[in-house]
Order: sequence, then structure tokens, then C-alpha cells
Amino acid sequence: MALLRAGIEIDAYCTRCRMDLTHRIIAVVNNKPVKVECRTCYGTHNYRAPKSSPVPAEKTTGGTSAPRPKASPRRSAAPEEQISVAPPPGARIHGYRMTERFSKDQWVAHKVFGTGVVTQVLGDDKIEVHFDGVSKVLVHNRPEE
Repeated sequence: MALLRAGIEIDAYCTRCRMDLTHRIIAVVNNKPVKVECRTCYGTHNYRAPKSSPVPAEKTTGGTSAPRPKASPRRSAAPEEQISVAPPPGARIHGYRMTERFSKDQWVAHKVFGTGVVTQVLGDDKIEVHFDGVSKVLVHNRPEE
């Protein structure tokens, strides 16, 4: 088993987003992550194993079980379609903010990922945005705190 340390990214269940997402490890005890930061909402919380692929008993209780299968990359159920990330001339590009509400086919300017287009609305508070070569799930329509 690989040595876990702070700063490594792993999949975990986000208690704020309520989804399995990529998290950065903040604290490790006995080679087990205990505190993580969500890479989508930047919330910090105790580590929770991803719901889509349960952690074997040997990692949590010291028992024995079959080795954990490698997680496959998260992809949407539909086949990946090639979407141009260059907005058409005259397209309105909205600056990304978690508090804004977005709809399908809107253009978004994200300060880290660049310009992308909303490909799916995943409920009231999540959107999937396709940036140059990668799709990301982002939070939207969040009330100001």
C-alpha cells in the first residue's frame, strides 16, 4: 500500500457537495486520511470513503478482504462528445461564482480552468462544465454565507 501524506489527492465523499469527488489530504494518522479538503467546493471535513467504491474492511477495521479495485475516472453516462471550448463570436461569457445560477449551454469563465461551456445541470446546485479537454463538476446556485 502506498504511503499517504498531506497534499496527495484522493477520491472521497464530500459532505457538503454530497458526491464522490477529488479531495486533497490535509491530515493522516497511521497511514489513513483523517482530514480532507474538497477540490470542488474547498470545504474541509473528516475523510469519508467514496460511496461508489467502498473501502475494504482491512483498511478500516484491520480485517481481511479482497483487494480494492482501481477506481475508474469519473465520466458522464453519455459518451464523451468533442465540444469546442472556443465561444462563438458575440457569445456572452459569465464569470464563474458559486452563488450564480447557470443553465445548459451558457459560457463560463473560471479563474483556474479557463473558459468552458455548461454541458449539464446536475440538480439545483451542481453543473458539469466542459473546459479545454476536461469536464468538471462545479457548484452553482449556492446562497451567500
